[in-house]
Amino acid sequence: MSQVAEKAPEAESFWFQPPRWGVRDAIALAIWTAGLCWIFREAVFLRGAFFYFDVTEINYPYRRFFAQELWAGRFSFWCPWLYCGMPLFSESQAGYFHPLKYVFYPWMETWKAFNFDTVFSIWLAGAGTYGWLRRHVGPAGALTGAAIFGAGGFTWAHLVHTSMINALASVPFVIWALEWSWLTGRWRGAALGGFALACQVFAGHLQDVILCSGIVGFLGLYRACTSATRDEARSVLSRTIGLVALGVLISAVQWIPSKELLDRSPRAGGLSYQELTYGSWSPELLPTLVLREAYGTRARDTDWMDGFYPYHEMNAYLGLLALALAIVGASGTGGRDRWTTGLALLAITGALLMLGRFTFLFDYANKIPVAGSSREPVRLHLWVSLAVAGLAAVGVERLGRPGVVRLKAATIFVVVVVLASLPILAYVYWPVWSDARRWTTPYHLDRYRWLGREMTVSAVRTGVLLASGLVLARIAASTTAAGRRARLAWILPVLVLLDLLGAHAVDPVTVTPEYWTRPPEAVARLKADPTFIRLFGKGDRSAGEPGYASEPIDFMKARDALDWSLPAAWGLASSKGETPMIPRRIIDFFDNTQYGGGRFDLDSVSHVVVGRSLRSTFVPNEPLGEVFLHVNPNALPRARMAGNPAYAGNREEAIAALRTLGPEIQRRLVVEDPDRPLGDAPVVGKAEIESEVPDEVVVRVEAETPGYLVLADTFDPGWTATVDGEPTPVRPAYVAFRAVFVKPGTHRVVFRYRPAGLPAGMAVTGLGLLLGLIGSIRPGRVVDSADHAVLPRAGWLKTLWLAAAVVIVLASIPKWGPEGLTVQSRWGRAWHTFTWGAGIEAMRENRR
Repeated sequence: MSQVAEKAPEAESFWFQPPRWGVRDAIALAIWTAGLCWIFREAVFLRGAFFYFDVTEINYPYRRFFAQELWAGRFSFWCPWLYCGMPLFSESQAGYFHPLKYVFYPWMETWKAFNFDTVFSIWLAGAGTYGWLRRHVGPAGALTGAAIFGAGGFTWAHLVHTSMINALASVPFVIWALEWSWLTGRWRGAALGGFALACQVFAGHLQDVILCSGIVGFLGLYRACTSATRDEARSVLSRTIGLVALGVLISAVQWIPSKELLDRSPRAGGLSYQELTYGSWSPELLPTLVLREAYGTRARDTDWMDGFYPYHEMNAYLGLLALALAIVGASGTGGRDRWTTGLALLAITGALLMLGRFTFLFDYANKIPVAGSSREPVRLHLWVSLAVAGLAAVGVERLGRPGVVRLKAATIFVVVVVLASLPILAYVYWPVWSDARRWTTPYHLDRYRWLGREMTVSAVRTGVLLASGLVLARIAASTTAAGRRARLAWILPVLVLLDLLGAHAVDPVTVTPEYWTRPPEAVARLKADPTFIRLFGKGDRSAGEPGYASEPIDFMKARDALDWSLPAAWGLASSKGETPMIPRRIIDFFDNTQYGGGRFDLDSVSHVVVGRSLRSTFVPNEPLGEVFLHVNPNALPRARMAGNPAYAGNREEAIAALRTLGPEIQRRLVVEDPDRPLGDAPVVGKAEIESEVPDEVVVRVEAETPGYLVLADTFDPGWTATVDGEPTPVRPAYVAFRAVFVKPGTHRVVFRYRPAGLPAGMAVTGLGLLLGLIGSIRPGRVVDSADHAVLPRAGWLKTLWLAAAVVIVLASIPKWGPEGLTVQSRWGRAWHTFTWGAGIEAMRENRR
């Protein structure tokens, strides 16, 4: 990549002189807006509410709690409703500092705010892409790119990951600001880009920051390597590094507490190779680049992967028409352009890295700091989506302007992908013909008919749109009339958008808003029970199941068990939740105690709500709609006096004590207190919670003897305590909870919470904002750095890059060993045959 850029001659720079903004831009953005409003019509017009998978498990309950606290005039960092209390701010997915939280959530019902938050984030991703691309192409090309990036497979793969969708909106703005900073030499662009990058951290999904920073680093290094002068290279690198550094500094108020929590969560220590590469994009998915529904849809898929990974996560669909337009943009006149060449290299690199475990590049990737914690390689499709959006925009621009455009390469690409997909489909579905007698019930036959209709409709839709697009492209390429050519090119982004929206028409899964506004029967029952302290809920179904189950499901009944993080949606305290980003201590407590061995007594679970599968485990119980309610008469108060301590020096010793004592922990306190102030004498006293808000709990203690005040809420280093105004240490009790030693007498004990790492984070964020402000007002030093210079050997560079990627893939397949030449184990698990699902559950009719 040592070939430096040269000034572009007029013949090649012609494609990169976009017209000024005007009416056509308003039309383009209106088309993008109308398309989203159509596919999200249930959510936009508030006829339905998002609920599927992680929305129910995590995202909605977290945002509901956050919104309620804002309505109460509090900014509460601690959520008392889940995991016996959890550091929600540090967990980050509630998105405390993300700007959109304050646009919607303080002013409307949470389910409505959640709808708008999700849809508007996707709209912003497309609109931001449009604005970025308008620096290079006209409205038709920019609309094409907006459709591809905003409505491409990455969006639909992560529609259930609301924090990722929030973070997605920042990506084009980061790149837009970065390019503007390179071109003008001003630090203002780097500062704005840094803020956009920080918003990804504030959205609550730190992996997106790694993915986006990877794009920034790749493009920045490429631009520096293709700079005409050392001065330009230094300017490019300084602004690239500066943008990322500012993003990291500005977002420190969030990521430092999150990092502190990560270090003491179940995810501490990084990921194993298996964890890192779980979710690699399988070559078997190639047909889904042709037909999104090749293996079904999110709404009802075949679950063909034998437990490989949720099908929706593997969505890399951008449409053959979009890919063909990207080939047009990366080749021919303008193909030697510096900007398009960089995007082509980014697309190739992203596609290679998406394969994850299928190449040797990931063999030791889990040992790389930071990057080694970025799981699910398929998410590197973000790189491909952004690059294809830019290249397809150039393709449409070329077709809409005078000049020779050859479609041979694009046509060959389409034919090759289709032909390569046919044998894969034949292999996958071979059992349908070779062993058809395995599936003969009316239920299975109905499923066959459904899949046949699904694939037929998708083949017709894709074929018609692809053929129409290629014919239009050919007509436009052979037309000399400038006006007619431009009008024909305008149809192409509409076809691309129709393709992407049609392929994902069933993906915006919604349910009646009563799912969130009318609580389950158990909620009213528990709130009316004066003995209620905390619940444990466990249902019979997966939170993801309603979206793609093999049979109709009553969504309202599926939530009745108050499983996952649902209790927080209705303000009920629960000992459960659904995220790994929690203190490891609470998991240690769960893992080392048993339902019948005192666990629910110690963590103050007064009520258990379960489905049929656990009914016999919790007796006696009574039916409550679709679930069964068990009352635990032995549940201890959240605040209580305890003694007879079994002292431990650290967490490991405390875990060992839990195992050794077994049922004896009912009468003995396991506490980590180096002072060991209490002997074996009995403790006499009582404790009562006087008042509490999420970040402060006030307990009145009447102690006749010295003892420990135990608060059965999760231990966290952010909690401090005072006894009658005097600071006192908070000790871990039973590994997971809090204990404070008190002397005889009447005392007022106050627990207060401030996230660990927050003061340091605030200080670093303040520094970042100051540096960003200085950079914004500091005059720039213009350096001659053209976006669209000519790389004389760009074609050679792209060919070499692609060849290297192919060699890496091919070299990752064979293995030499004692048995001679064999196939690497990484590829041995790459191909499956049709089974209607790994679990036989997908084949069961009328499951209960």
